[in-house]
Amino acid sequence: MYDESLLIARIAQQTGFIVDYAEDSTIDTLDPMSVTTPRVYIGHIGIKPQHANDTAINMYNGLENPSILYTTIQFVCERSSLVSTRTAIAEAYAGFTPFVNDSDFSSLFFVEGNMIVKTGTKVWWQEVVGLVFPRIS
Repeated sequence: MYDESLLIARIAQQTGFIVDYAEDSTIDTLDPMSVTTPRVYIGHIGIKPQHANDTAINMYNGLENPSILYTTIQFVCERSSLVSTRTAIAEAYAGFTPFVNDSDFSSLFFVEGNMIVKTGTKVWWQEVVGLVFPRIS
């Protein structure tokens, strides 16, 4: 794993957006209409083996099976700026690695993106990114 603050700092520096730690939120606790935009939230959500079936079939395969750390990048922005905001954030995390002195670790990669909430003027978007951790180097 790595400290979420590294990705928060990276996106804030590259985009100039307000970036903070993600919290468990619902539309009741985060009203997209009242949020100054764009506003970005970062939070790890879990770790899974890269090849889930390898470990289940043969535990020795699990020794060489890299793990992937999944992280959400959520943001609220004006509906009209969804494309430009998403592009700026994606460009900020593309190629980012929290382990600059260790070439055995990968950089962040896009997994999926989903709309969480939309109103007539604002959207709340979520992307999931991954980082592969080699098990044996």
